Amino acid sequence: MLYPLLETDMLEHRYHRRIPQDLPAVVRMRTGETAHCRITDCCSDGIGLICKDARLPEGAIVEVEIAPEDGGSRTHPRSYVIHAEGERVGLMWLDDAPVPACLQPR
Repeated sequence: MLYPLLETDMLEHRYHRRIPQDLPAVVRMRTGETAHCRITDCCSDGIGLICKDARLPEGAIVEVEIAPEDGGSRTHPRSYVIHAEGERVGLMWLDDAPVPACLQPR
């Protein structure tokens, strides 16, 4: 017997807690194109972005330049586009990149 899909079955399961953010970032694709984005959240596995001026394809390998607003050092972790839905983009860190200091909880 088939059962209808319950709303709770569609909830996203996360292994790491998301931390809300609001930081500028520049995403560089291998083609040389760049996208100016805002980081909306992060966790130890990656970040969520809003990218209004570009569409990032799922599966793309990108480099993220994170410029902390306090003038701290910029970081450039390599990431993988895990999902892209309109302006919302989710990136997963590659190569076990450490979470940049500007994104760690205080």
